[in-house]
Amino acid sequence: MNSWSWNRRIEGPRAQREAAAELLKDCVRDTSSFDPGTAARLLAQTSPEIILALADYHGVTGMVYERLRSLDAAPKPLIAELRERYAGAVQGHMRVIWELAHLQPVLDATGARWAVIKGPAAVEMLYSGPGQRAYNDLDLLVDPGAFRDVLTALQASGSELLDRNWARIRREMLGEVHLLLPGGTPLDLHWNLINMNRGRMAIDSAEVLERAARTDLGSVTVGTLESADAVVHLAVHAAISGGDKLLWLKDIERAVAVAAPPWETVVERARRWGVAAPTGLILARAREVLAAPIPAEVPAQLLGAGSARFVRLVERASPWEFSVGRLTAASHIVSRNISHGPVGTSLWFVRRSFRHLDPREPAASSTFTARGEDADREAFIDDVVRSRTPTRPVFE
Repeated sequence: MNSWSWNRRIEGPRAQREAAAELLKDCVRDTSSFDPGTAARLLAQTSPEIILALADYHGVTGMVYERLRSLDAAPKPLIAELRERYAGAVQGHMRVIWELAHLQPVLDATGARWAVIKGPAAVEMLYSGPGQRAYNDLDLLVDPGAFRDVLTALQASGSELLDRNWARIRREMLGEVHLLLPGGTPLDLHWNLINMNRGRMAIDSAEVLERAARTDLGSVTVGTLESADAVVHLAVHAAISGGDKLLWLKDIERAVAVAAPPWETVVERARRWGVAAPTGLILARAREVLAAPIPAEVPAQLLGAGSARFVRLVERASPWEFSVGRLTAASHIVSRNISHGPVGTSLWFVRRSFRHLDPREPAASSTFTARGEDADREAFIDDVVRSRTPTRPVFE
């Protein structure tokens, strides 16, 4: 579930925010590159409050805790706060794996293809421990042709459908619906990997699910995305969410280092699916910031020279590290809309700006605000199912 804010800011002098940002990057990069002396110097140039606020936003409190917990220069109150978040990430992951164990037979009984994306799949496949990467919900991708069957099965097994704004969901053909699982975990049920503002972007869910691999996540065996599909999805999700979190770049770095996807396949799929520019933007950023083992020519091919120059100009005036989800930050706007070109980006920003002049707009546009009729919900589900005919079960 998205939770950005129009006016979110990290308070404090710019020099202190820059020092904290550099510290976080040092903590997130490969362990062998971490220098305790540099970390101590950066700690002295900023404050625990700014470090914690930035680490929270960037989703990297667990990695920062592992790097700083044995450092004498690290303030004890900061380490205590980071430790609490680290423990919370471990507990949250254990809860989701428990939920998955109960969810698996329900989903498999529908005969639908389905796969776990992000969240527990990233933790189990890319990271060395669950405390390193926190996440708030479970994301599943299901075959659009089986969407109604899966939704019915989930509700029959005790999950609660949270969405109420079926007028908007139908009008915009949103790519996911939100449920609450019986154990209290939020579930984002995707029929499309891109939720909204898809434009020319066209990732084929059925095609992706046909390549899904059977993978053990803790004690549960589920479908997960093939390596090239996973890299493209991680990059596109990061870009259209604003591209301003270190965690998203770390996911890319880990996915590339662990799975070594074939780069010609990554380029071909990103271009065919209409997501070349956002994929290139995030791959370039992961390569530059975290030294991800990505060949230089790959992001260059996908992003293009003109777009790359434009992004560099924007980021000089509006560094991506400090946009922290603010819709008005230029780097955030460019990242979210780079696949739509400059005209599409400008129109989107103007439209959102006018909407936010109305204080009632956030509630009115929320998918949890009751709008529309049961007929809108049924029409939406019918349209999803018709978008792709059912395929054979993912695991036979």
